[in-house]
Amino acid sequence: MKTSTYKSILLIATMGLLSISCEKMSNLTETEEIMNSGIPVPVLEVKSDGISTFNLSGITPTFDSTANLNAEEIEFIFAVREDEKLSRDLYKSFFDIYQLKTFDNIFRAESNHIRATETLFSYYEIEYPALEDYGQFADTARMARYEKLLLQGNTALEAFKVMAFLEEENIVSYGEVLNDITNPNIKVVIENLAKASENHLRAAVRQITALGGSYQAMIMTEEQFRYVIENGFEQGKMYKYRNNGETTNNRNRLNGNSPKKGSVNRSGECTYTQNGDTSGANYGSGKQGKGYRGGR
Repeated sequence: MKTSTYKSILLIATMGLLSISCEKMSNLTETEEIMNSGIPVPVLEVKSDGISTFNLSGITPTFDSTANLNAEEIEFIFAVREDEKLSRDLYKSFFDIYQLKTFDNIFRAESNHIRATETLFSYYEIEYPALEDYGQFADTARMARYEKLLLQGNTALEAFKVMAFLEEENIVSYGEVLNDITNPNIKVVIENLAKASENHLRAAVRQITALGGSYQAMIMTEEQFRYVIENGFEQGKMYKYRNNGETTNNRNRLNGNSPKKGSVNRSGECTYTQNGDTSGANYGSGKQGKGYRGGR
């Protein structure tokens, strides 16, 4: 009886391992087929309600081989991650308070965006700190901003206006800094974050209208704002696969134990990079660096 039971357990375990192995092989084969075909594919997935998320397994195959990241690039990516966290944490808090599904959906999308920025760190083998707890930021300016915007969203209508403002701010900031980005892989992530913010701005304004309110552009020009709102939800750009998604910029195994090529601390300062000096210059608006939004 025991022998029969052990055999059954062994059979189930073996089948499970085979299933995982086949699934990984299938994903790799699919990636290689796309790469060999040369057909461009999107990395952003957009639902009918505008919720926009990255196909996380499809990001690194679009990455090209480049120089290692310099300090400004490392600090910029970290700053982007923290700004996405600010949005994520606010939307989660608004969902907890108002229990409206749109807050929950976009909160989950922002979690996905954070992971998308972290793929750049993984690809370039950069050591980076884990996220702070929800509603917590090592940077005092972001902490104060989170608390201010949370208080500002004192009704569901006002909370959606906070969401619209944050997405509008993303669109403008990403649009400005894209002109300064020379690394093609950073550009892939940022231009799709910008597209996702356009879709989420449309989704927020729809909710504001449904609640009987209105929203006017706070940062964008009226022409820019009208263009975004009057167009429907849009897909991101298409990209060709350049690798199988299993290796880093230096051709090491992705998420392996290879020596790190750079590091950033919880304050967003680059503490090490193989490409240039540390830490980076705190460039202002429209430039890569820790302060790409104007010195924050």
